[in-house]
Amino acid sequence: MNILQHTPTQLVFRHRPLTLWLAGSFFTIVGVVIIILLSKASTFTCERAQPNQGRCELKHSNFVMSKNFIISINDLKGAEVVMAHTRQMDSFFILRPHYRVILLTPTEKIPLTLYGTKNHETQDAIAAEINAYIKNPDETSLLIKRDNRWLIYILGGIFIVVGVFAELSKIITVTFDKVVGELKIERQGLLGSQVIEHPLEDIIGVKLNTSSYFNSKTILHQVVLELRTDENILLTSNSSMGKARKQRMVDEIRHFLTHSSHLPCWDGENGEL
Repeated sequence: MNILQHTPTQLVFRHRPLTLWLAGSFFTIVGVVIIILLSKASTFTCERAQPNQGRCELKHSNFVMSKNFIISINDLKGAEVVMAHTRQMDSFFILRPHYRVILLTPTEKIPLTLYGTKNHETQDAIAAEINAYIKNPDETSLLIKRDNRWLIYILGGIFIVVGVFAELSKIITVTFDKVVGELKIERQGLLGSQVIEHPLEDIIGVKLNTSSYFNSKTILHQVVLELRTDENILLTSNSSMGKARKQRMVDEIRHFLTHSSHLPCWDGENGEL
C-alpha cells in the first residue's frame, strides 16, 4: 500500500494490485492463445460403394476454421508414418521427435492430423489400419478420429480462470479520519465495492503478523489491526509488498494514532494503546 494522504487529521493508504492485474491479463491472453492455436481435430472417413469406387474425406478443424480434403479411393495409395523434430510446449528450446501419419496420393502427401505425437506405436497402428482398408475391397467404411480439443479447452480454461480471478483483484483504500473519529476500509473491484467502517477508538493495536510455510522457508507478513471486539482486520495481503514496507506502514499508523487527541498513548513495546 502507498500513502495517498497524510495530514494531522487524516491518513489514507491505497493499494492498486497492478502486479495481479498484469499477471491476470497475461494468463488470460495465454489461455485464449492456447485454445485458438492448439485446439485441433481431424476426422478421416472412407465409404466404398464397389470394390473400385468410393471416396474418402479428411476434415481438419481448429477453433477458428476447418479444411476438407476429398480423395478418391483409387487415388489413395497408402499411409506411412514420418518423423519430424519440433519444439514442444514443455521444452520449447529443444527439438524433440514426433510422429505423424501421412496419406499418400499420386500428386501429394497429406498429413492425417494437424499435430503429431511422441508415440510411434500409435501412429503405426493407424497407418496399418488405413493400409488394411485399402487392400481389402470387402471393407465398405473406415473412420478415424483424432481430437485434442477438450484437453486444450480445459488447459486454456484453467489459464483464463486464473487470469480473470487475478484481474478481479480490488483496489483497497484505508482511511484513518480523526475529524469524524472513524476507520474506513473501501474495496473497489469490477464486481462492485464494499465499505467497512469502525470507530477509531475501537482500535487497540496495530501489528505485523509473521507466518511461515514450507518448513519455514517462506516467510509472509501481514499488517493487522486489532479491535476491542477481538476482531482482527487484515489490511494487506501476503503478496502486496515486502516486510520493510509493511513495517513502515505499521509505524505510520501507530504514529498517527499516537497523536490522536481522543486516544490513550501507545505502549511502544507491544504496539498497543
